[in-house]
Amino acid sequence: MKNKHNYQWRYFLAFLCIIGLNAFTANALAGSPALGVDDKLRPGPVERPLKIFKYAESTQCNDDGIPLKKMAEELKAAGIRYTCAQRNFDGMAYPAVCGGATGEINVFRIYSSDLPLARRLGYAPVSTLPQYQDRPCNETTKVFKYDGSRQCENNGIPLDVMAQELIGGGVDVICSQKGSNGMAYPAVCGAGTGAINVYLIHQENLSDAEALGFSSVNELPNYLDTPCH
Repeated sequence: MKNKHNYQWRYFLAFLCIIGLNAFTANALAGSPALGVDDKLRPGPVERPLKIFKYAESTQCNDDGIPLKKMAEELKAAGIRYTCAQRNFDGMAYPAVCGGATGEINVFRIYSSDLPLARRLGYAPVSTLPQYQDRPCNETTKVFKYDGSRQCENNGIPLDVMAQELIGGGVDVICSQKGSNGMAYPAVCGAGTGAINVYLIHQENLSDAEALGFSSVNELPNYLDTPCH
C-alpha cells in the first residue's frame, strides 16, 4: 500500500507541474501581441518616380547656361539616382530681349525618397510649374552630333560614316536619321546649317556615346523629333 500511495503522489506532483507550465505559457502568450494577418511583414514604401528641375540660367542671344551634364554630375555626386535627363522649358512667355531669360530648365526623373536632398541642392518638382509641358522618358534615347555641313556647300558627314564611330565604340545603333537643332541661322554662304546626325540607341549606352563626343537630343530645347526608321 505504501508503494501505491507513493506512485499516486508522484503522479499528482507531475500533474501539478504540467498545469503550472501550461498556465505560464498562456500568460506569456497573453502578454505578447498576437500574430495575425496585419502583423505579417509588410513591403516597404514604394519608390515613386517624379521629375525635378533647376533653371539652366541661359540668356537670349548667348550660347550660355548650365549644361545638362553638369547638373547630372551634381546629382550623382550627392548620391541622387536619376533615370532620365532632359532639357526643356518652364512654359512661360518671355520678352524677346538679348540677355533676357529663356525659361530653359534642366529636368531629371528621380525617386521620391531623394526629393528632400534634391531640394537642398536647389531643385524643385516640375509640378510647381503650372505651364510646364512634359516630355516622356523612354528606355531608348537619341543622341546627335553636328554633321559639319555649311550653307551653299554640298558637304557634311554622312549618317552611315558617323554611325561607325558609335558601332566601333560598342554602342548599338537601332536606327539613324538626319535632323536639325531647331535654331535659326542667317542665310550666309559658309555659315553653319544646324544639321545634325541623330541616332537611336539604348539608354544604358548613353554614357558610352557621350564619351565618343555625342550628346543627347534632350539637350536641344528646340529640337523637333520625328520617327526613326
